[in-house]
Amino acid sequence: MTLFWLALALFVLVTGASMIIATRRGLALFRDFKRLSREVGAHLDGIARAGSEIELHLQAAATSGSALEASLARLRLSRKVLAVHTAAIADVQGSIGRITAVVPRSK
Repeated sequence: MTLFWLALALFVLVTGASMIIATRRGLALFRDFKRLSREVGAHLDGIARAGSEIELHLQAAATSGSALEASLARLRLSRKVLAVHTAAIADVQGSIGRITAVVPRSK
């Protein structure tokens, strides 16, 4: 009969110890899951912030792109005016060159 009581005591002791171990591991798992969800949430917030910053940068790039197109149009016009002026100067230099070739130089 003593063997029965010893076996029963050992069974209760092992069952209690295993319940304590399982509870502690369950709590550790719960804490790890809470920490993981908190870190994932923080990283997701960072990704959302980066996404909104990218959106702002894209809007700024679109705005500066339209300003760049306007500047390029002004540049093209200025280059056309410059080409006309350069051609006029070349014509004048050619005319003056022909006149100075005929006119004698004083020595």
